[in-house]
Amino acid sequence: MTDAPDHPSSDGPDLAVTEALEKAEEKHKAVEDQAFADKLAKRPPPNPVERAEIEKAMKRTKARAPRVAMHVEDRGKGASVVYPVHSDEGGHEYRLADVFGTRSLQFVYSMLKGLGEATEDHSLSLDLNPGSPDQLAFNAALAVIDGVRPKDEIEAMLAGHMAVANILLLELVARTRAAVAGHRYEGNGIKRLDVLGNLTTKFMRTYTMQVEVLARKRRKGEQNIRVEHVHVHAGGQAIVGNVSHRGRRGLTKNDQQPYEGEHEKPTARPISDGTSVRSPDQEWHALPVASNEKGTLSIARRRTR
Repeated sequence: MTDAPDHPSSDGPDLAVTEALEKAEEKHKAVEDQAFADKLAKRPPPNPVERAEIEKAMKRTKARAPRVAMHVEDRGKGASVVYPVHSDEGGHEYRLADVFGTRSLQFVYSMLKGLGEATEDHSLSLDLNPGSPDQLAFNAALAVIDGVRPKDEIEAMLAGHMAVANILLLELVARTRAAVAGHRYEGNGIKRLDVLGNLTTKFMRTYTMQVEVLARKRRKGEQNIRVEHVHVHAGGQAIVGNVSHRGRRGLTKNDQQPYEGEHEKPTARPISDGTSVRSPDQEWHALPVASNEKGTLSIARRRTR
């Protein structure tokens, strides 16, 4: 019979130490969580001004239509499935078709597939393997498209591009800030900051261009000019309304007065050469009388001293 060794196995002490450390870490985390919960419980209630703003925000928010949302579930091996949050599958398809501004469910499914892949989380896979589904980012992109309210497939694609461009833009901003804080301004540090800064700027411009393209499409290429203030100085004239020019435009030889290629008939009624009428009040000028078949019209102007 062989006696057992006096010293324990090599794995025994290490395993015991590991378990002890894990228990200590769990206990420490529990204490921190309880301290944080106590801190939250000691917060004061909103003051009257904040309470009034909260009431206004609640009223405005409840008046808005809820944005479309879906569940995203990871089925393993790079496969994920999206499904509605309620049991009415047919109603949800109509809702999605309305959100994307189309009657084509094929277009809807294609957009959902693309949004799912574009919003995957690659922080752990480092893009070497398929990313994990990110339900938060996916539904945020859907909310953007729902908020744009596309009128057709073109506007739906623009809205989707705007949503994913914003996600990538925010990530680039975070990486740029990290590069500023964590790298020296020399060698590779400068190159990294330069690359990230340029990409961030490009995506900012891209997002702005997408918004402008969407607005221009909805205006159908029309440009509206709004005049806020008009100043007319002494001796000048101002016209309020629509002004149309006919014939050929240009300038005279002295480049001062515009002219038209063809003379048009005057639209105003000429003043007659009839007798003038003077008011008994001698402070009024006498002007010619404009007459027509229906009667006469006298025009008087007060003398300026």
